[in-house]
This record gives sequence, C-alpha cells and structure tokens, in this order.
Amino acid sequence: MTIEKLLRGIVLAGVFLLPFVVFIIAQSLFFPFITGKNFTFRIIVEIITGSYLALVLLYPAYRPRRSWLLGAFALFVVIVALADALGVYPFKSFWSNYERMDGWVTLVHLFLYFVVASSTLTTEKLWRYFWYVSLVVSVAVGLYGLSQLVGIANLNPGFSSAARIDATFGNPIYLAVYMLFHIGIAAILWAREWAERPAGRRLVISTLYGSVIVFSTLILFLTGTRGTILGLIGGTLLGALLIALSSREARRIALAVIAIFIVLGGTFFFVRDQAWVQQIPSLQRLATISLEDGTTRARFMNWGMAWEGVKERPILGWGQEHYAIVFDKYYNPQMYGQEQWFDRVHNVIFDWLVAAGFLGLFGYLAIYVAALLVLWRGDAFDVYERSILTGLLAAYFFHNLFVFDNIMSYILFVSILAYIAWRGGRAMQPLTLPSVPTRFTAVLVVGVVAVVGGSISYVNGQPIAENRTLLSALRPQSEGLAKNLEYFKKAVEYGSFGTQEVREQLAQAAAQVIRIDSIPLEVKQDFLDTAAREMSLQAERSPLDARFPLFLGALLNAAGDYESAAPVLERAHELSPGKQTILFEIAANRYARGDAEGALAAYKQAYELAPEFSEAQLYYAALAIRVGNDMLANELLASLIETGKVADSRIAAAYVARGRYDKITQIWEAHIKTHPADAQAYLTLAAAYYEIGNSAKAISTLEAAGSAIPEIKGRTDELIQQVRAGVANLE
Repeated sequence: MTIEKLLRGIVLAGVFLLPFVVFIIAQSLFFPFITGKNFTFRIIVEIITGSYLALVLLYPAYRPRRSWLLGAFALFVVIVALADALGVYPFKSFWSNYERMDGWVTLVHLFLYFVVASSTLTTEKLWRYFWYVSLVVSVAVGLYGLSQLVGIANLNPGFSSAARIDATFGNPIYLAVYMLFHIGIAAILWAREWAERPAGRRLVISTLYGSVIVFSTLILFLTGTRGTILGLIGGTLLGALLIALSSREARRIALAVIAIFIVLGGTFFFVRDQAWVQQIPSLQRLATISLEDGTTRARFMNWGMAWEGVKERPILGWGQEHYAIVFDKYYNPQMYGQEQWFDRVHNVIFDWLVAAGFLGLFGYLAIYVAALLVLWRGDAFDVYERSILTGLLAAYFFHNLFVFDNIMSYILFVSILAYIAWRGGRAMQPLTLPSVPTRFTAVLVVGVVAVVGGSISYVNGQPIAENRTLLSALRPQSEGLAKNLEYFKKAVEYGSFGTQEVREQLAQAAAQVIRIDSIPLEVKQDFLDTAAREMSLQAERSPLDARFPLFLGALLNAAGDYESAAPVLERAHELSPGKQTILFEIAANRYARGDAEGALAAYKQAYELAPEFSEAQLYYAALAIRVGNDMLANELLASLIETGKVADSRIAAAYVARGRYDKITQIWEAHIKTHPADAQAYLTLAAAYYEIGNSAKAISTLEAAGSAIPEIKGRTDELIQQVRAGVANLE
C-alpha cells in the first residue's frame, strides 16, 4: 500500500501541477514564453508516466479502460508518426524547434498525459478539484493581463498599453483560447453543481461561476482575437440550441440566450461604423471582419498554397513542421505585404492535411467524433453537460480554423478529452496488460527511475543546454566577439532540435559583424566562415527549404563574396520561384557582379509577379535609372507618383549617381505638395537644390520644412546657417 500511495501521489501531484505551467516565463531561455512552458510540461509528463507505468504493472485497477476515444487518439498518434517518418525532414517533424516546440514528441507526451489523467483521476471529487485549480489559475492569469493593460506589471518587452493583452503567453491568441476553455469549464461545473444543489442553495455557486465566466469573457475580449470571440459566440449558440432541443425544463432559458445573442449581434452590425466602436480596439477589430481585410485575405491565400501542397502529397502529407516548405514552393506573390516565413497555415484542417495528409486529418477528426459519441451515448452525462461540452469543442475547433495551438490549449483540450473518457468509460473493462509480481517491486521502481531520468536527459537536457548556450552567444561578452562565436560553436555541437535556430542566429550575427569597420578582420572572417559552413550544413539537412540558401546567399552578398553567393541564391529561387525577396537578393548579386541587365531582369520578374507591390516597383525603377533606361523609369515612376511612394531614398540615390538633380527637384516638389508633413522629403529636395548650386531654393525649402513641421525647426535652422556658410551636409 505504501508503494501504491507513493506512485499514485507522484502521478496526482504532477497532474495537478500542469495548470501552473501557464505561469512559466523562462527568461533564461531563448523564446522564453514558449520553451519554459513546454520543457516543464514534458518533464512533468515523463515523471508521471514513469510512475504510472510502475503503478499499472503492480496494480491492475489503474489500467486504462477501453474506449473509442482512447483508440482514436492512439490511432492518430500512430498515423502522425508514420507521416513524420516518411516526410521530407523527419528529424524536424519529430522534434520541432524552439519557436513552436510542437512535433511528434509533443503529441506523444499529450497522449501519455491523456492516458494517465483518464486512468488516475478516478473520482468526481478529484476531477472537480482539478478543474477548481485550473479555474483559480486562470483568474490569476486574467488579473495579470489586466495589470499589464494598465501598466502595473509586464514581463513582455514587446507589449504596449495599446496592444491586445497577452498575459503570460506572449501572444494574445494563446491567451484567448486559454480563456475560452475556462469559460466552458466554469459552465460545466456550474451546470453540474446546479443540478446537485437544492433550489435555495444555488446563489453562491451561481455568483462564483457566473463571475468567472464574465471575467474570462472580458479577458478574451481584450485579446482582440476575432476567431476565438466568434468561436465563443458560435459555441454558446450551439450549446443553447442543443439544450433547447433536449430539455423542456430549460428550453425557455436556452431560447432566451439565443435571442439575446442574435439581438446583440444584429445591433453590433448596425453600429459597427460608429466612432465609439472604432475607439475600442477589440470592437474595432470585430467591426473590420470582411473578405477584404488584410488578415482574412492572407488566410485565404495560405489555404490556397496549402491545398497545392496537399495535392502533391495527399495521403500522409509532408510531415509535421513542414508547411514552411509548402509555403515557399507554392508562394503566392500577392502575399508580399505579409510575413515572409509562415510555418503554419492558420487552419487546423489544412495544417493536418499538410502535416499528415488525409489519413492524418481523418485521424484528428476521429478524436472529435469519438468524444461526441461518448458524450451522447449512454447516461454518463446529463443533457446540460453534453450540450456545454459539445459547444466548447465546437468553439475550440472554430478557433483553430483561423489560428493554431500552443501547449496550454493542447493541455486543456486533452484534459477535456480525458475527463470525457473517464466519465464515459467507468463501466468499461481495463485493458489487459502483463503484471509484475510484488517481489520485483524494488527492481521495477529502480528501472522506472532510470528510464525516466534517461528520458528527461535525452528529451530535455541537451535542448535546454543548447538553448542557454545560444542565449549566451547572443549576449554581449566581456571577452569580446570571439567569445560570442565560441558560444555559437558550442551550441551547434549539442546537435539537438535547436541547432537550426542557432545556425540562423549565427548567420544574422555574422552579417552584422562583417559590416562593422572597427572589428578585427580575423574575427570577421571567423564569423563568416563558421556561419557559411553551418548554413550550408542546414541546407543539406533540409534540401527543400528555401530559407537556408537564401540566408546563406544574403550572408555571402553582405561579405562581398558575390561569386559564391550567386548559385546559392539561384537554388533558393528554384525552391521558391514566386517569392520577390529572393529575386531582390539575386538582383543585388547580379548588379554587384557587373551584370546590370541580369539584375534588371530579376527586378522585372519580381515586379511582374505582383505589379501592385511598390517595393518591387521601386527597386525596378531605381535600377532602370542607374542603367540609363529613362523611358522605363518614367513609366514605372508615373504610377508611383500617384500613390505618393516615389519619394524614396533608392530613387534619389539612383538620380544622384547619374547627376540628375533636376529629376529629384521635379519629383520631390510634386511629392511635397501632396505630402506636406514628410520631413525627409524636404531634406532631400533641399539637398538637391544645394548640389546644383541653388542655395536660395535650398534655404526656402528648409524654411518651408520648419514651418510645416515645427518639431524639426531647430534642425532646419541649423542647416540653413550651414548652407549660407557653404559648408552644409544635407545627405
């Protein structure tokens, strides 16, 4: 009994610790909002799984019970493992990276947590205490989010008081779904305790649970996450509709809830353009939902690119963590205004289609189907619980149609699944597993401790060490940059799933180092050689990823090694023919090698991929000016003048290179008439007049700038004195 209590105590302690993972922000690690939570989750799961394994081998009563939900989850894990093993880069599929900490390793940890929780939280009381703990923690997280909003506390350096709150997540989307789950959990507990208490003793629980629901809804609203807000509304309506269809006693209340939501939604639709709506960030975001919204358009383009990838590998997909490869290969040039390195489709259906094909998607959806079967078959749940849980699952699924999961949403989802499996499987028989005679208890415990210790070291030890070493490489070192490079080299030697991140950070650091004149040449060369070698190795490990040859080519371009950069950049273009940023780098390389016509052709190709992309147009026009193709330049600049984007430093530099100050004065005079608050435009125009010897016009331009923009008057007065003295530097 002592061994049983000890093992069970370890398991329960670990399970009850999981809600507190949300508080972890590991400032000593790279990606502190992500890595700390994930490593802690993995270590806890490994400990409780080891203890649970010993428990079930010694005491058959704790063995998992048969259920469709257990089978569906297990089948999904197997399908994804097969998809990852046969994917384009299995190592990353299994291990993921620091930024996401996803992959099959996380999936199998979630499955183990599901088995342990559904098998050891064996009473309603234990489950209720678990939910109580989670709710209390969620309230604390919400209070921190509010304090963040008013400026009392903030652990996220990127947060401003005008931003959407993110609390301990570093991302408002993650906080939104976290609150969504706790709204559902509070509603489930409220419904169950309402049914258990007599009519005169419901006020206290109604006040408590109602307050939690209102508070969590407020926090969700302040995240400004539109998909989650709509998911909450849809899930609530679905839950209310199911109650109305299934319960005569609550039909009026359920229909009233539906009516209230319809009225509120209709009212908001009619007032969405009002000034007061536009002044509240979360309401303003809701009011801007449309098919023409930039975020919405980006989502649709992502889904289109994902579908192209699905068609290429429809059965088992590309393996987890490889949407980035699909994104590059089928890149839609109209994505020019968005993030250039999407690694998620932002749609759970397409994400699983890309990661594991139709088999993986069906496996994922089978988990929902199995959960609904357990909910609606038999008498394990009453009508209110069934309806609320169904609404919660629907809300979560809708949320995931527009974003993606994080470790806390995974934990909460799996906790709900474990609860459903336990409630629905109490009458089922345990699985048949081998037993260990009690005389081997000591051997078993020692074996479990050894296995758990080895697992923690292998799964977490090296990645954590590499992560911390990377952070040291990025911090200023008293010994100088040579010490930073030493840390980079040491980090790479660990060879864990963080090595890609280390190599990318090294390449970026090297690109900065080689541009600084005061750094010794041997240090620059060491950085360059090391970064180039490591990026080449990364490109070899993932040969279909355009990111690595582009990073390598850009680094070699920055170092002036244009001949070596050329074939690498061409390889990046082969892997992602529609991405303009790669063509920009190719054009710069060709021009540096003396191939002006080739550079112009690359800029032309980038421009023609999406003619409305002003950056491509500016690069194309600037080079046309430099090579003397004034007819082409004038044609390109005509439309830029209309948009007000022609007053660009690249255009000015191109005309300066040809001594065409007359063109600068002509273009910038017209620009200032339509953009009188553009300070840089005044300075560029004044510089042009000064260069052609027209000091009077330079002075009048600077005087006009000081009058139009009072905050720069001190600077313009100083420049005017310099012009009069003939010593001005207006660059």
